[in-house]
Amino acid sequence: MKEIVVVSGKGGTGKTSVCASLAVLAAPAVVADCDVDAADMHLLLSPEVGGEVEFRSGHSAVIDPAKCTACGKCLELCRFGAVVKSAEDRYLIDPVGCEGCSVCDASLSF
Repeated sequence: MKEIVVVSGKGGTGKTSVCASLAVLAAPAVVADCDVDAADMHLLLSPEVGGEVEFRSGHSAVIDPAKCTACGKCLELCRFGAVVKSAEDRYLIDPVGCEGCSVCDASLSF
C-alpha cells in the first residue's frame, strides 16, 4: 500500500485538483479530503459514500467549576491534551489545544 499526503498550501493553488487526479490514476484508491474549510474533492470524484459518522466541534470547552467533581475523567479522555490540572488541583482547558470535541462536557455520562 502506498500513501500520498498533501498537508498544506495556500488556498486556491489546486491541491484538491492534483489529489483528485492522482486518485483517478491510482484507482482503486481510498481518499480522505480533510480540508477544514472546503472539503470539495467529492465534487470532482463523485465517490460512493461508505458511511457517515457524527462530528462535533466549533467551540472551545469550558469546565464549569460548580459542576466539576475533580474526577479527572476529562483529563484522561481528552485526546488533544487540552485539559490540564492546575497547581490548585483544578482542571482547566488550554484554549490553544482544544478542538471542541465536547468529551469533557459535564453533561456526558462517563
